[in-house]
Amino acid sequence: MSEALAGEGRQSLPMGSIGTSASGWWGAWFLIISDSMIFAYLFFAYFWYSIQPDAHWVPGGPPSFRYSAPETVVVLVGCGSAWFAHRSIIRNELMAALAGLGATVILGAGFIALQFLDWFSKPFGFASSTYSSSYFVITGTHLAHFVIGLVMFIVLFVWTSLGYFDPFRHVPIAVGMLYWYFLAAAWLAVFFVINVTPYFY
Repeated sequence: MSEALAGEGRQSLPMGSIGTSASGWWGAWFLIISDSMIFAYLFFAYFWYSIQPDAHWVPGGPPSFRYSAPETVVVLVGCGSAWFAHRSIIRNELMAALAGLGATVILGAGFIALQFLDWFSKPFGFASSTYSSSYFVITGTHLAHFVIGLVMFIVLFVWTSLGYFDPFRHVPIAVGMLYWYFLAAAWLAVFFVINVTPYFY
């Protein structure tokens, strides 16, 4: 009898950290800073190769916006859905948070599909030229980060549906939102470098 009463009074420990003093929050910031340096190095290499005397920049002429423009729209709309999910969990609106996370997952999958379509539409392969190698390395690096983000939001969706988060403990969702913002900022830089600057040559 005493064991039963003890079991009834036992409460499970809370999950997750509270606030931006969490190590995960600062870890996400340091990850973003270090990853930003990777893109900075890749952009430097891209522009350095583009000004070489024998550079054929860009094979076939300036790139089309057929896929890159929809990708830009998708990634910016994803900023809104990630923000909505975070705001909803703060307000303890579980279904709205799930809707925001689910929408972000769908948008992430859509971006990845558009990137593959963009790749297959190119008239060159990975090793065709210096430009093609630079193009695939830069867009591939961003795509790899996007795949990680997609997996992150799938996990967040599952955890949220299991009731892991509440208005006080939701740092993982805040980190997911921050990471998506990084993906969006990185994509805007990639979009400008790959799709816009060739029109200036």
